[in-house]
Amino acid sequence: MPFRACPSVEELPSPPRDARGWPWTTGPAAPPAAGPLPTVTLVTPSFNQARFLEATIRSVLLQGYPSLEYVIMDGGSTDGSVEIIRKYEPWLAAWVSRRDRGQSDALNQGLARAEGEVVNWLCSDDRLVPGALHALARFRAANPDAIAWAGACRTVTIEGRSYYTNAPRGATREELADWGRSGRISQPACFFRRDAWERLRGVEESYHYAMDFDLWLRMSALGRFALTEEVWAEETMHDATKSFGQRGRSLAEVHLIQIRHGFERVALERMGEALQQREDMLARHPAIRLKTQLNLWVRPFLDALRKPSR
Repeated sequence: MPFRACPSVEELPSPPRDARGWPWTTGPAAPPAAGPLPTVTLVTPSFNQARFLEATIRSVLLQGYPSLEYVIMDGGSTDGSVEIIRKYEPWLAAWVSRRDRGQSDALNQGLARAEGEVVNWLCSDDRLVPGALHALARFRAANPDAIAWAGACRTVTIEGRSYYTNAPRGATREELADWGRSGRISQPACFFRRDAWERLRGVEESYHYAMDFDLWLRMSALGRFALTEEVWAEETMHDATKSFGQRGRSLAEVHLIQIRHGFERVALERMGEALQQREDMLARHPAIRLKTQLNLWVRPFLDALRKPSR
């Protein structure tokens, strides 16, 4: 696939009315002094995310990075996403819009096309910050022996207000396994070698929430993760995300992965802590406890009454 020339903000389609700043009216920063740059492939999996997708696309294209291969894998959206993608087609290495088996399948299909030395995926409600890819290239040059390079990720509200920043921690497999404690990597800001991805044969498609966590545990057995506190990406906090809107299911899958990788004790300790936090919360709020008990004991009877008799 071709590595497209990086466009200027004037060359891209006009932004929506009232859109200002990055990545709408602010162009790429002046590139650093010339030097060898690794080829980078980014894949964006998306499904019915039109309200966020265009900002994601522009944040990639406006990096001012000449060795970029950008692929969009749309799962057959019906909300106007395809029309947005078509506007940026001249700067894309490839894109498709068809039904898939979920995000993990889309990632494996998209990165199977990759020709870049360094690869990652960027979900359609996340963005790169200005200069992220050049910062990655500099950090990679300083850590050539690493198998992956992880920066910090800023969490923002839908309105764009900064909420908090996650700096990566936990470079070893054991540290990464204790997710949220000694280990923490933000997926949008973690890039890795394509040959490592190919050796691992991509993400495990049976996982829907924590496929990145499983990938990093497997990848950490192949080599070193280099970590920096420099911010490379932003993720949007909203109810429809897996990380925020479906946190319980995400954590359950994390614990399942910990157990499958031989970290049963860590998984049980974290599950115990989560249950204790829930009990503490219910003790502080009796009304919530009552509602929980009603849902647990009364709802099955109500559901049974609603069922038609045979």
